Amino acid sequence: VQNFMEAQGYKLKWNIIYHDNQSAIKMETNGRASYSDRSRHINIRYFFVKDYVRRNEIQIQYCPTDKMQADYFTKPLQGSLFRKFRAI
Repeated sequence: VQNFMEAQGYKLKWNIIYHDNQSAIKMETNGRASYSDRSRHINIRYFFVKDYVRRNEIQIQYCPTDKMQADYFTKPLQGSLFRKFRAI
């Protein structure tokens, strides 16, 4: 994303990835230090995100599930939540 935005003439200070899974955030920032018996099967190649975080190329921040705008496009919503995202 950063290369694309810079090619368009925008300079990004941070690439921020918003996540609603706090366990995944801990694994992405701490890597193997956040391992548990249930997550030991995850292959080390999937921890490339930790390298990006360590090099300050991306930041990972928590965003509550009810504030995730991407959910509007990926999940069926009903009632007030549908109307809320439709108004955006």
